[in-house]
Amino acid sequence: MSRYLDPDAHRRTVLVAVLNNADDLRRAASEGWYRIPQRSAPPRVGADYLAFYQTNAFAGQPEAQTVTYYAATRRYRLMTRRELLPDQADHPRADDYYFRIELGPLLRLEAPVPSATLRRVTFIATTLERLLRAADVRDLYLPEDPFQRLWQALRDNRLRPLKNRLLDDRPLDITLRARGGYLGILCHDADPTMTQETRPRRERWEVLRLPPAQIERDLDGCLRRVGAALLQLGGSVLNQPDPT
Repeated sequence: MSRYLDPDAHRRTVLVAVLNNADDLRRAASEGWYRIPQRSAPPRVGADYLAFYQTNAFAGQPEAQTVTYYAATRRYRLMTRRELLPDQADHPRADDYYFRIELGPLLRLEAPVPSATLRRVTFIATTLERLLRAADVRDLYLPEDPFQRLWQALRDNRLRPLKNRLLDDRPLDITLRARGGYLGILCHDADPTMTQETRPRRERWEVLRLPPAQIERDLDGCLRRVGAALLQLGGSVLNQPDPT
């Protein structure tokens, strides 16, 4: 795929995940899915694409310690490890929950992104444009993530944002509980394939989209929109642990 084919590459979000065994790479390539443990998931698991940093477990192969492959995300599900890997039903973490991310075809970067100095890489939230242009893994890191700005602003306003809730097999970046239901927040640009009428809805749920550029330009205005949406859901947030 040419790095210049997508005119909206700067808007497409990418989550770089760590691959430390060949089985996970095989499943991504041949079965079209990848798993992330819920307990160790990053604050924002949802993205347009998933990219893979292959650790030194692939030593002896040219892809070791590089980001070489990526794929479009299609669907998110929350499943136990036992459900994901029934042939490993006796595993000590068999009852732990994982995000199963269903993927499109695995694509190979024209120029794989090496890690010249970093030896320990965890999840990296970036953009497709950065992924396609990066010369080193360090180039993937965003100087300031609008999602993190909004998350911190909500906490500063005594709200308790919840991470990585799924709504109709789609990940919400932030969820807030209110007396009348839940408010889901998406911190990315509108998906051109999802119209206003077909955006995911469920009883006692509302979904608010706050694009990154809007968060950067007018954080206070975004907070006012969040407040107005919460008022429609019952007037105040319940600062209690989420039951799930």
